[in-house]
This record gives sequence, C-alpha cells and structure tokens, in this order.
Amino acid sequence: MSLKKNLSWDFNNPHILEFKVNKNDIDILGHVNNKVYLDWSEAVSWDHSKFLGVSHEDFQKVKSACVVVKNDIEYLGSLFLNDEVAISTWITKCDYKIKLSRLFQVVRIKDDKTVFRSRVDYVCISLENYKPKKFPDLFKKTYKVTTE
Repeated sequence: MSLKKNLSWDFNNPHILEFKVNKNDIDILGHVNNKVYLDWSEAVSWDHSKFLGVSHEDFQKVKSACVVVKNDIEYLGSLFLNDEVAISTWITKCDYKIKLSRLFQVVRIKDDKTVFRSRVDYVCISLENYKPKKFPDLFKKTYKVTTE
C-alpha cells in the first residue's frame, strides 16, 4: 500500500495512515468491529501530533495532553477481511486556549468510498491532576487548523 492523497477526502492536506483489515479486526457479524475504527483514529491522531511536532515525550515534559470529551461518529459502510483502507485526520478547530477539534475519515481504497467519519472534541488536561488546563506554549504553537 502507498499513501493515497488522491482519494475523495473531505478537506485538502490529509494526514494519512493506511491499514489492511486482518482477522482480529472482524467481529461476530463478519465485518470490522466498531472499536477498530476508534483504534485507527487514535493511531492517526498520535501520528499527526508527532508530525506536527508534539511527541509522546513532549506530553510528559509539558505535563499536559488533549483528551476526548465528545465523539460524533457516522458509520457509512462496512469493511471486510483484507480490505485496504486509508484514514486521515485534520484539526478543524482550535481556540488556542483549552479546546481543539479533529475530523477523522476512513476511505476504502479499492472504491474510494468513505465508510467512517468522526468529529471529535478535545480538552487540554494536566497530567498531574487530570483537570482541564490552558494549552502550554507548545500546543499553542503546534496545534493549528489543518483544513485550510
């Protein structure tokens, strides 16, 4: 598989990871289990943060992270064993204070069909007491809207 920037993405500038559905992704109904889409979303989100300049180590250094507070999910199709998919994310909103939002989109590569879309809101928290806190300077500098 190669990165597919030419698929029907909701926005330009997609940050993409690719996956091939394996047998562990399949549930008793014979298609990809709902939680797998969340795993893929988490993977592309961490990868995007790293690409933007925030590593796992940086979260520990600034003692802050952004956590999910709302997830609006649409399942628009099914995926099956050996399907190849591309998932992308964008930062769609950021108040540069405490909140940011992402869009996730999963596209089945063979027919360019969007099978999953998720709009997620995050809040910055302290890793010391897990309460909301203002963005550290690193987040203000790094987490920019990427749909433009």
